[in-house]
Amino acid sequence: MTNLIKLNLARNCLKYIIKAYGIKEIFIPYYICPVVWLAARQAGCKIKFYHIDENFMPLEIFNSHDYILYVNYFGLCSKNCEILSIRYPNILIDNSHSFYSEPMGLASFNSLRKFFQVQNGSYLYINKIINEKFEQDEINFNPVLFHEKFEQFIKNELTLNKESSIKEISPNINNILNSIDFEKDKIQRLKIYNEYDEIFNKLNKIKLKASPENIPYCYPLNTEDQNIRKILAKKFTLLQLWKELPENFSQTYYLGQTIALPLNDREYAQKIINYFK
Repeated sequence: MTNLIKLNLARNCLKYIIKAYGIKEIFIPYYICPVVWLAARQAGCKIKFYHIDENFMPLEIFNSHDYILYVNYFGLCSKNCEILSIRYPNILIDNSHSFYSEPMGLASFNSLRKFFQVQNGSYLYINKIINEKFEQDEINFNPVLFHEKFEQFIKNELTLNKESSIKEISPNINNILNSIDFEKDKIQRLKIYNEYDEIFNKLNKIKLKASPENIPYCYPLNTEDQNIRKILAKKFTLLQLWKELPENFSQTYYLGQTIALPLNDREYAQKIINYFK
């Protein structure tokens, strides 16, 4: 039976998994947010890194007993998750970019703030639970300030880098989620994604497609067109995904140039679309 545990951050879901299964060593992709490496190490877990190919699949061949963390990149790699869940019994799926994906593998977790106007929160799906009580997270949430403001989301991301301890999700966030029209959100994300793709597809190195089975977190734009990059940097507040990736990680270094174009802020997305049309 899969248990649903609601915690404050996705990185703390990984800590919970490591603790629950007593994991001593874990394979983690080079291309991932650095806070994930830190979380695993804080949990006392040794890390081994692996590369991914152009289809975002691991290049490494793992043993059946290995614990492997795989990222559902941009929310567009659900098929990869299915394949790896069949192949490896101890696969852990990081669905931080994929709120709508079905739970797979030994455990999986998502990130609520990457999809909705909440400051934190993560759903962990796991078969094994820890007999331990965690304190409840407390947040001072201003929905008027935070609603539909992508710039505020980015400021919130920087603040959360200071968080470290496992906590239960704030009840305020549960209340906000109860008011969300999830079907409407899915439709909007697919629509905006396809509008971006009409503009940037020919210039974008990343060729992943959105679909009802792949509801994305963002439109991942990775282009060598310096003019487009300069315009985006100058005129818009955007996230560059995991730009801290060391240059000696040669096989995935170029992915550190990926810019996340927003899907959850219709007004902000429309400004970007209109500028490049």
